[in-house]
Amino acid sequence: MFDLTRQEKIILIFLSLTFVSGLGISAYKKTQKRLELDVRPYEMAALQDADKFIAQQRFININSFEIDELTRLAGVGEKLAERIVEYHKLHGPFKSKEDLMQVEGIGGKKFEKIKDLIILE
Repeated sequence: MFDLTRQEKIILIFLSLTFVSGLGISAYKKTQKRLELDVRPYEMAALQDADKFIAQQRFININSFEIDELTRLAGVGEKLAERIVEYHKLHGPFKSKEDLMQVEGIGGKKFEKIKDLIILE
């Protein structure tokens, strides 16, 4: 029926495979959900303000008497924060981060989790 040369058959097979591959890729892309961000200028400003706020709130002053602030540290609940404040009242300001390990309830593991998040002021 079709009298094609070997080269024409190869080209026809190549074009057919390319066409079928294109259909497969097109179908795949249609089934995938796309994440589209629609950020308005005022929302972008709010996001930038939030980033600044997070950066400012990153470090916790362990010489602070603010229990709410101390409880933001991983593994520090209200009771432990109260013990930190009580220790501070009895012994004065912490002179090094490691002094925090003198507080009952703060061992090596807990200290390792929070040491990079605390400062002394």
